[in-house]
Amino acid sequence: MIRFVRRHPIVTGVFGTLAGLMALVLLVRFVLLDFTGRPFCHKQIYHPLLFWDSDNETGFFPNASGKSRDSLAMLRDHLAVSVVEDSYQYVPGLREDDPGDLVVMYLPQATRWTWHGEFPPTIFTKKAWILVPLDFTIGDRPRSGPGELSERVSREELGQRLARTLDFIRTNERPHWPAVVAEHSRFLAGIAAAPE
Repeated sequence: MIRFVRRHPIVTGVFGTLAGLMALVLLVRFVLLDFTGRPFCHKQIYHPLLFWDSDNETGFFPNASGKSRDSLAMLRDHLAVSVVEDSYQYVPGLREDDPGDLVVMYLPQATRWTWHGEFPPTIFTKKAWILVPLDFTIGDRPRSGPGELSERVSREELGQRLARTLDFIRTNERPHWPAVVAEHSRFLAGIAAAPE
């Protein structure tokens, strides 16, 4: 014979409340918060670039035949972690004394994040592009947006600044400039054609 156990209303209420809270947590975590496109700590990039330049005495930041990923890999001995080369596009061919607003690195996708240490943004935050200027926003130059040694900019501004950087590298005939211009021009063509 089957016996039905009558549950106490308080026990039922507690389980119902816990189930509701768990559903709310899952909704916030998996639907409302955006964990994609999180930037790297730019302070951990700034000093390794300077140390690399000082150690190698080339006058230039890393440049492995003009290739973004291979050039960033040259910083491995100076970086605390190596995920940066999987996350960012790096523009080889620049020197520390070049104009500070030139783009040395950028995230290749729009993101809702402003910097790596913030609480994950919600899906209601507008996406923008993160670029790391050569001066890492240090100094009196006006910045285009907030960030940690970086700027959060529109797609149009990223395109303009990156195009100006590539023109600077080409005009000054920096080492391996044709490869640098070719790689990043493909990115520029791709974002120009993509919907906002």
